[in-house]
Amino acid sequence: MSKAQTLIEQFYQEEIERKAQEATFTPLDVTVSSADMAVISTISKRFSKDKNLLVREAIGQALLDMFSALDPVERKILAKDTDELAKSIATEIAEEQGLDSLEVSGTNWVQQDKNCVKEERKAEKELAQQQAMAAKMVLSPDTSTEDTSSSQEPELHTEEETDAETENDYSAPLESSDASESPEATEETSEQETDSKSIFG
Repeated sequence: MSKAQTLIEQFYQEEIERKAQEATFTPLDVTVSSADMAVISTISKRFSKDKNLLVREAIGQALLDMFSALDPVERKILAKDTDELAKSIATEIAEEQGLDSLEVSGTNWVQQDKNCVKEERKAEKELAQQQAMAAKMVLSPDTSTEDTSSSQEPELHTEEETDAETENDYSAPLESSDASESPEATEETSEQETDSKSIFG
């Protein structure tokens, strides 16, 4: 088989897969505002995309966001109910088209609920870490103030000790001067006593 023939076979296979995929979709009549229709037309024209496919993808993404916003307990219950309903719809489509069965296309909502739980736990953990860091930042200034005050106390004691030493330095010469004057006073007293003895002797 040539490369061209292989390419044609590939096209046939892609067509079969596309029809099987499209068979799992359920028609939905939707009315939108003129503004919404305008943006759908603009985007589809800009990217050369089919309007129905664009709306399908937009609705799918919006449903994911809405599903994630549900209460976690209720979301888990609704996810199970939704998957069961999806299987029922796929079975009906298969019967209408004369097929034995069809795989459910789109999102598995039970698995999506598990993904939401993981994301929520991750967000809670990150929030707890941020709060812990914020609390640490609040306590840090108080700790630094205590450290500063404790470091200033030895300086105060040092100043007091310096004052005491200065007073001792000033008092020491006075005492020495008093001590140096006392022998002279003694000599003068002894000389006066000698003179008085010589006069009356």
